[in-house]
Amino acid sequence: MSVYVEHKTLVGEHGNSVNTVAFSPCGRYLASGSSDHSVCIWSIHNGSFLFRVVFKSSINILHWHPTRQETLICGCDDGSVLSMSDFRPSGFEKKFIHLGIKAPVFCLDIDASTNMWAIGVGNQVNITASDNQDEYTTATRLPSPPKVDAKYTENDSRVRLRALHFLHGSHKLIASYLNHGIVVWNVVGKTVIWHVKPPSICQIASSAVCHDMNVLVVNTLQDGLCLYKIGNKKAIWKWEHESECDVQCPSSISFLHGGRAVVSGAITGNIHVWNMDSKDLYQALPHGGDIMQAVATSQQGTWNYIAVGSALKGQDTYIKIWKANITSSSDILEVFWQRLMVCYIFVHGRLCLGSLYHSKGPAFLYGFE
Repeated sequence: MSVYVEHKTLVGEHGNSVNTVAFSPCGRYLASGSSDHSVCIWSIHNGSFLFRVVFKSSINILHWHPTRQETLICGCDDGSVLSMSDFRPSGFEKKFIHLGIKAPVFCLDIDASTNMWAIGVGNQVNITASDNQDEYTTATRLPSPPKVDAKYTENDSRVRLRALHFLHGSHKLIASYLNHGIVVWNVVGKTVIWHVKPPSICQIASSAVCHDMNVLVVNTLQDGLCLYKIGNKKAIWKWEHESECDVQCPSSISFLHGGRAVVSGAITGNIHVWNMDSKDLYQALPHGGDIMQAVATSQQGTWNYIAVGSALKGQDTYIKIWKANITSSSDILEVFWQRLMVCYIFVHGRLCLGSLYHSKGPAFLYGFE
């Protein structure tokens, strides 16, 4: 693997913690969501600020639609879920997702093959699909996770979703819960297929899936990172946190390099990139001791990108993008086929955000009343 170097530092637009960052499938844009109630879109190429949308509450999760060109889904702390697309200087298209419940939206995932959505809102997992009018309503709610021994939840018994991942289609769903472990659900039958529960795993901050390798990596609040073969309840590897800290921050985690590396957020400022083959620390990306909780990765052309967002910095909040050049011929071939598939999906669409990228005027601000 190649060494990561600083690419761009994005500043001046967020005034509070960055809770989520997400690269667009086309590889040109980065979206960021903050506790300052705003979503910003940036150019990855030159780090320029392109677009802002202001909401009534904190932004908890951003997710680019895997097949609909430049469509960004936003989940908010007040329960709002919004699909935004066709970004242009005069505005953008928006569609609200009606879940029938008003509670914080913590996570979501979309299965590209069926356009099924899984949304973690409050203590529930809602499954929904679009109809002919492109409106979204909840079709299925999964049951609460299986109970765990009371002694493991006596300090915090909340049922709270931390991450959702469809597994090989929309019939199976991996749900990572803050206090109730990891559950693989049969979505159709609403039954539990597999459950890793405390004390085997402690409180969960985030998780990520590598479908090609059939593995799940979990970032916990106390014990560090845990790697699971999906279907096996025993962790096959663990990485401890760099140091203990009084601040518990639900940091993100992501695979990169086609599943051959893992990167996670950090409360110490050092973003760790772990080599999945050797299980050793590959590189630490320093951020001056700042808490970096939001993490996203992307592979585009001959470059790998990591984006991280700071927390608890107020008006000094920033986002840093790191990049590494792919030198392995096998990596280049793998990314070529990934990019070919993305081009196939989007070849007939319009590049709406491109009009913002090439505009000469100021960035655009939109709010919801």
